[in-house]
Amino acid sequence: MKKVLLMFLMAVMMYCQPAAAANKGTILYIPMDNRPVCLDYSVQTMRAAGWDVKVPPREFIADADKNGNPEKMFMWLEDNMPESLAVVASSDALLYGGLVASRTHEILPEVIKERAQKLLDLKKDYGNKLVYVFTTIMRSPKMSGAPVEPAYYEQWGSKLFRLGALEDKLEAKEINRREVRELAELRYAIPKDVLEDMYSRRHSNIKATELLMHGVESGDFDYMLIGRDDTATYSQAHREARELDILVNELPKERIRFFAGADQLGLLLLSRASTRLQYHLPFVNTVYAPGKGGKTIPSYEDDAVAVSAKHHIYAAGAIPVARNKDAELTLALNTPYDGVTLEASSAVNDYTLTPETEKFTETLQNLLDAGKNVAVADIKYGNGADNALVSTLFEHGNAYRLAAYSGWNTAGNSLGFALAQGLLTDMYAPGAKNELLSVRYLDDWAYQANVRMRVYQELIWPQHWPNSGLDVQQTEAAEKRITKDIRELAEPLMGDSVQNYRFTLPWQRMFEVYVAEK
Repeated sequence: MKKVLLMFLMAVMMYCQPAAAANKGTILYIPMDNRPVCLDYSVQTMRAAGWDVKVPPREFIADADKNGNPEKMFMWLEDNMPESLAVVASSDALLYGGLVASRTHEILPEVIKERAQKLLDLKKDYGNKLVYVFTTIMRSPKMSGAPVEPAYYEQWGSKLFRLGALEDKLEAKEINRREVRELAELRYAIPKDVLEDMYSRRHSNIKATELLMHGVESGDFDYMLIGRDDTATYSQAHREARELDILVNELPKERIRFFAGADQLGLLLLSRASTRLQYHLPFVNTVYAPGKGGKTIPSYEDDAVAVSAKHHIYAAGAIPVARNKDAELTLALNTPYDGVTLEASSAVNDYTLTPETEKFTETLQNLLDAGKNVAVADIKYGNGADNALVSTLFEHGNAYRLAAYSGWNTAGNSLGFALAQGLLTDMYAPGAKNELLSVRYLDDWAYQANVRMRVYQELIWPQHWPNSGLDVQQTEAAEKRITKDIRELAEPLMGDSVQNYRFTLPWQRMFEVYVAEK
């Protein structure tokens, strides 16, 4: 039976291949905020594939200094729904004003409920258009502070994380006696008003998510993604996710998915909208670097990579297949040999070609030589690329033979971006694929894995500047140094084309850079 179904799906795929053409139609997109990965890079990707993606005016969308305006975004949706084929919307933006606002808001529950109902009503109120929604479970950061968390995280953040981890262990019955004592001490030490504020906001957000999930059951949403933002194996976020997972499993899998990550969700659903609107059903095969491979549980996440990859593939509107010869796209995941995800800024991330990286690059070479579309999710390290892998790709002439590449933040972020861009590769206008690849190499490899830490060490920290919240002069100085260092690093591999790009810090912090053509 499975073989018959696979043959049928392959036939559908053969007769419904996407065509590279402009003006495929209009998709409305509400990002969670205006960070480049959420807004600019996602929109650029879809427009390169021929879609007219429309977004609200920037003043309605959350940025580093202000929350978004849900009321104005809903009005914008109402004005633009008639000309659209589909809507991809962040519920964090429409309920709270953005991702950061979802962690810091003081919005009354009845207002959140009213906004959620507006989102639930979109489909029936505007001609049964496709409606895709993505939302997040509040993260449990080990260390953080204002303005991206409530102000008390500056003092209590690490203790709040530990409290959540121990509460999670207690409920899972995996806590030892020493940890029980530690839990009691933390409950006593952390101020009552801090706990009340944290738990009340988390409870309010979970209730709103549960309300939106009814939209999956009733058909108000065509698809819903729930992302676990920065979720450790033991944490408050993981504790809530375990409870929410029970509800998710009662809903139809063909309309909802729940996995680690947040910033990749918008592009994944945009990719899904593209495949659905073209009646296209891509098949995706996964391959891993030698070692622990798919059993790796990356930093900031609580699922094995193989589980995450499967969920991402389904979420993007594709089907995972075991055999490469059946696949339209191969998703190649560069995982750490021992399954331990270090930071890209670690000293071990040098340019030494290890046996396992050499083997992985040979696998990529063979797939490319066989004419396969290959998207590389470079998740060996957190928050940046594998230097040895990227340099080898360029040295062997394979960097621009790939369908897509990503290695910028968490494993889920990189996996989702590489997959979504890879699935769209046959639709791109001439030259667009290489432009998208250049941005990823300059961002994920040059900046994230190398230049960011260098600028921290040689400019930010010696001057006693903040990691985030840079003033105008500090931001300009950091951008000037970043530009200089990226050009010096990248030009030997990428050539003079690096001069065509500018590098800015749109949120006045070092965490992300915006790479754009001049």
